[in-house]
Amino acid sequence: MRKARFLLMALLCHAHLFAQTQCAVVGWASQNGGVTGGGTATATVVTNYNDLKTAITSSSVKVVHISGTITIPSAGRISLQDQSGKTIYGLPGSKLVSTDQTKDGSGILYVKRCSNIIFRNVTLEGPGAYDTDGWDNMTLDNSTNIWIDHCEYQDGMDGNLDIKNMADYITVTWCKFIYLKAPRAGGPGGSDDHRFSDLFGSSDGATGDRGHLRVTMQHCWWAQGCKERMPRVRFGKVHMVNNFFNSTVASKCVTAGFEADLLVESNVFENVNNAITTMDNTFTAVTSRNNIFTNTSGDTTNSGAAFTPPYTLTITSAANVKSLVTAGAGATLTSPYCDSTTTPAPVTYTLSTIAAPTTGGTITGGGTYDSATVVTVKATAATGYTFTGWSGAISDTSTVVSVTMNSDKSVTANFQAQNTADSTTTDTTGITDTTIRIEDDASTSQGLCSYDGAISSNSGAANGKVINLANAADKGVSWKINVPEAGTYAINWRYVNSSSSNTYTMALIINGVTVNSAQSFPKTSGSTVFANATASVSLNAGDNTIRLQSVAATATADIDWMEVTGKTPSAASCVSTMASYVLPASEIAASTPAIYPNPTTGVATITMTLQKNEQAVIRVYNTQGSLVDNLGTIRSETGGTQQIHCNLNGKKPGLYYVVVTGDKGFKSGYKLFVE
Repeated sequence: MRKARFLLMALLCHAHLFAQTQCAVVGWASQNGGVTGGGTATATVVTNYNDLKTAITSSSVKVVHISGTITIPSAGRISLQDQSGKTIYGLPGSKLVSTDQTKDGSGILYVKRCSNIIFRNVTLEGPGAYDTDGWDNMTLDNSTNIWIDHCEYQDGMDGNLDIKNMADYITVTWCKFIYLKAPRAGGPGGSDDHRFSDLFGSSDGATGDRGHLRVTMQHCWWAQGCKERMPRVRFGKVHMVNNFFNSTVASKCVTAGFEADLLVESNVFENVNNAITTMDNTFTAVTSRNNIFTNTSGDTTNSGAAFTPPYTLTITSAANVKSLVTAGAGATLTSPYCDSTTTPAPVTYTLSTIAAPTTGGTITGGGTYDSATVVTVKATAATGYTFTGWSGAISDTSTVVSVTMNSDKSVTANFQAQNTADSTTTDTTGITDTTIRIEDDASTSQGLCSYDGAISSNSGAANGKVINLANAADKGVSWKINVPEAGTYAINWRYVNSSSSNTYTMALIINGVTVNSAQSFPKTSGSTVFANATASVSLNAGDNTIRLQSVAATATADIDWMEVTGKTPSAASCVSTMASYVLPASEIAASTPAIYPNPTTGVATITMTLQKNEQAVIRVYNTQGSLVDNLGTIRSETGGTQQIHCNLNGKKPGLYYVVVTGDKGFKSGYKLFVE
């Protein structure tokens, strides 16, 4: 009963705080005249880059609503300059995306010499961190009375949000800062991991910032991937209150630089290094009070008496900060309109649970819950299986875990058959079910028929390898399975699909018929963090082909292995299947200097020309279409002529086909005669 009452009080508190931050600015931006933005002006809705740029740069447009995903072209960074009284709002599901990692072409929004501006519910996705002195997702330059609320900043190249050059009276509330993409090394700036989120004040020599850079940050979340600058401050009087920090790669969080004056109170630091850091003893003061430090190491500095804010602020108890911030921070608003007299209807989310394979065990905890509910989920392994860990919305190896419901979520409990990759179980009807696994390096006689791509290394894979399909539509991987009788069978794929630019569905094709045009392969949390996708399909007695095929010209899931569970399935030979993957005769040259000597007694050299950073897979087939030898993958960093050796000693004399498949669309086939 006490726990239920506490949860109810926490939810009511969150609803109160949500209404407060929806309707009225708090902190430093409430001073000096406050912030009203564009007020009740009629909104201009934009759905493409040109309309977005026109609306933002026009002083006559006072309210802008962003709809859908808008890609910022190279060097298309938008400048909002010399304007006052404007609101930019992201409608639910909208996003501004930049993919440019060049010094001059990067960045999304630059705000200069503006006042009384509101940014709310906007998601800004950058191309990933790269240290080349490029541009941030957003920069505030010499602007005053700016309120940034419920925005999400992802993968800024130089940074996520920077504030500089006498900018003043700024409030940032309920914002999320995160890096989902791996940092790019080798930039001229010298840092190989420049996931540095937020810089306030550009240099120690920018003395014009004295008396400015007054910033309040409340209920913000520095999530996974943030390395430093959360924020790093020079000169400013910065109030850090009720924020949550939990990036496990964090080396420095809140950092006091030259003449910084920081008040850091009622925040939560979890699994980070150097939660509060001072640099070179050149700071003015840092007051740390009522913060929670959990599994942190390094500096938690409290030195000197910080400024006293001239405003009043409702401060959440630090004990409630984590649950409130993780539930509410980011672009989570559902309406651009504020009505403080109306109590919003409760928001509910669905937790879906999946057992992989389905015979491996059971899960409790799935269902529909109110927002911010903490759900206990438990995995129980079936006889003959061992629980190996969670994937999806959770990455953990404990059988009992907690899930905070701040969105619809799906969790997968992964089970492993004991002692062997193949397992046998008997249900209550006496029918024996067997699980057969086909690895990514299986041969054609072991059920792996073809893949349009390459075998790549991945330390998180079961055998250190994955099938990496070419980044084009209709590219796929095919398997062949034999089952003794027709019926329903369970399929389980282990995969990784971590990039935010990937496609998260594939077509599932059974015996040439598409049974699911959008088989789900949800985003995974890292490039070596694997998850499981499952399907239930009908198979015919005898041989069956199973194919996963890309649906867009972008990268998709890399496959580790496939399992099939049911009435004693087995891997079938792909000899009859492979013929369809050899190039037609019209595309095969009768003789070519690309293979020498030809004819050969068994050993030959294959020569090909590849583009820069192109890789190609070279396979040899017999005239029946069976794979005779997979010569492997060859890659060219600079482009040009490449060679690979072929050894067919011991093979029967006769005609063979050499097929070269590049990952940039190149495909060639050649005849090779063995004497």
